[in-house]
This record gives sequence, structure tokens and C-alpha cells, in this order.
Amino acid sequence: MNWEEIITLLEQGEGQSVEFEKQVPSSEDLARDMVAFANSDGGKIVLGLDDKNKHLIGVEVDEGFKNWIRDIGEQHCSPKIVPQVEIMEHSGKKIIVISVPEGEERPYKTDDICYIRDAGESRPAKDDEEKQITNPWGGKGLNKRQLRALQLIQERGTITNREYREAFNVSHKTAHIELTMLADKKIVKCEGSGRSTCYILPPQKEE
Repeated sequence: MNWEEIITLLEQGEGQSVEFEKQVPSSEDLARDMVAFANSDGGKIVLGLDDKNKHLIGVEVDEGFKNWIRDIGEQHCSPKIVPQVEIMEHSGKKIIVISVPEGEERPYKTDDICYIRDAGESRPAKDDEEKQITNPWGGKGLNKRQLRALQLIQERGTITNREYREAFNVSHKTAHIELTMLADKKIVKCEGSGRSTCYILPPQKEE
């Protein structure tokens, strides 16, 4: 990020996708925010700025800071979260931007608690909220296209190679490989043959 982008975040203010901290928080506080962002649409944690008064305060960090943040994502978050950490300098002061991606293996937890982002706050999710964000296909090694394709099948009932290609702008070969992988893992069921081949969700087993 550059300084202009930081100013844009300041003008936008703290909210659903941005958290400002004047100093470096505890590992527990950072883990809560990281989990909340991963369970939502992703977001940024900006350290060293006073967003209320629009002041640049800066933080003192050493070379091991990035590793410390990554350790929080691995050791305090479950499943692990891999954030991007940027250290910027402006007017002789350091600003940290921790970018947390939207999670693909939700729900994420820290201390066995699922947190979500609610406007400018990271708070524990209620039972129904946790169920809503739970990804039934998390932890199966799928990429974002495959996860989205499964959602499309839920909505439409089926997907073809052509529809996969059109939805994600990929080649016939890539679509075939990724759809076949879903079938091999028995996440989807392949029906038809040739150009009429389509993929559906297998029937749910009765408990």
C-alpha cells in the first residue's frame, strides 16, 4: 500500500473491513480480529494510526515482527490464517498493515471461539451466525473456483464444463481437471457423457 491508500482508509474510517490500532495489540486481540475478518469478507488491521484524530503515531517493531504475526495466524487461529504484512514508513514513523484474506475453511476460531466482524467490532458469533458462515466443503483442498462452483450447483442444481469455463474464464482443460477432482473426491457426481456431461451434488445421506 502507499500513503494515499492509507489516507483513503482513514477517510473511510473503521468498519466492516478495517480495524485501526494506535499501538501493537496483544497476540490475543490480533487473533480475534484476524479470525473475524477471515470469517467475513477479509479486511485490514492498520497499526500506528489514530483514526479518531487522524494522527500518525507510528509503532516500534523489529525484524521479527512479520514472523510474530504469522505465528499468531498459525498458532492462535484454527484453521490457520496466513495474513500479508506490510511495514510502511512515513515522516520517519512506521505503519503496519496486516491484510487478512477471506477464509475458505470457515468457521475460523481462536481459543475455540468463532468471531465475526460486525461493523467496526470483532465479536463472538451466535450459534445461528456460526452455522451461516460454515463452509461445508472447507478443509478439502479446494480452490476458490471449485468452492464457488459448488455454490452454483447448489443454486442451479447442475454445472457443465462450458458453464464452469464461462463462470471463471478458464480453459476447457482447467475446467475438466478441476471438475474431475471434485468427482474423484466424491463431492460431486458426474452424469451424462460427451457434451451432455454435467455435475451435480450427490444425494444427502439420511442421518
